[in-house]
Amino acid sequence: MALTEQEASIVALFLESAAWGVFLVTFGLCLRSLLSTKSGLKSWSEINRPMLLVCLTMPIFATLAVALNTIRALESLGPTGISEQFTNLGSAAEVLKFICVNMQTLIGDGILTYRCWIVYGKSWTVAAVPALLWIGTLVTTVLNIVVISHIHSEALTAPTSLRPIISSFWGISIALNIITTCLIVARIYTVDRMAYRHSVTRLSESHSGRLNGLQRTMRIIIESGAIYTSVAIITCVTYVSGSIAVYITSALEVQTAGIAFNLIIIRVHNRSHDEETRYMNVSTPLYFVKGSGQTDTEIGASTMGTYDEHKRAEAASSELSPFH
Repeated sequence: MALTEQEASIVALFLESAAWGVFLVTFGLCLRSLLSTKSGLKSWSEINRPMLLVCLTMPIFATLAVALNTIRALESLGPTGISEQFTNLGSAAEVLKFICVNMQTLIGDGILTYRCWIVYGKSWTVAAVPALLWIGTLVTTVLNIVVISHIHSEALTAPTSLRPIISSFWGISIALNIITTCLIVARIYTVDRMAYRHSVTRLSESHSGRLNGLQRTMRIIIESGAIYTSVAIITCVTYVSGSIAVYITSALEVQTAGIAFNLIIIRVHNRSHDEETRYMNVSTPLYFVKGSGQTDTEIGASTMGTYDEHKRAEAASSELSPFH
């Protein structure tokens, strides 16, 4: 039996509240990863400030979305009734809900684009496509808000004036996530292959561990990207098909974007601690090719001599993936 709008609203609130709880747990762990190391709190200069800013911003929209869904559920029991709540798209509450979904997506896509730019040595040549796609999501976000604020008599799945804009928003966002994730993974894989060719201990257990560490970094990025992209695809499909389930999937989208972001930082941080313990006393050379106009500390731009094997693993994974 198909869900009614009221039933979909209740299911959406329940699932979003559960996802919000998961998000809050990952938020706390993510904050700890960004602010501390195994030896104690990081100094201000050691903190990855762009990641910290995103980490502190995402809970605002995630919490606001849950609050708005709760208010809508309570108001539907009042004299206005559920039908008006679901047809007055131009109301302040509905516009705010759209802003929450779109802004959370914009932030997630923006930080993914930023990471791609960083791992390629701040090269705009590579980051141009993700950056243009992000601008596309920004433009469609503005159009979404402008159009929806003037709709006062249609349900979310009904207005034909909104459908092309929302479909474009999700299509561009999904394309950005797939392309940018592939670019980041390709970069890490390339640096790993370069490190392997220059290693003098290719068959050693220490190098094997380093290689596995980089493979785990790639797996973390792919898995977290798959979580978010899958929900985005489902949200897009439910909206384009005119399904009532879009109320559920769009509610989950807000929380999933934050969860995926937090999980990457948490898992990379934990993996770094594990490798630091494992490779503390092993050393071997590793070399990176220096690009024109880049400093020795930038991604793919440093030439390292003989250091601790773990330190090079960290240079190849944590600098290539500026996630913590």
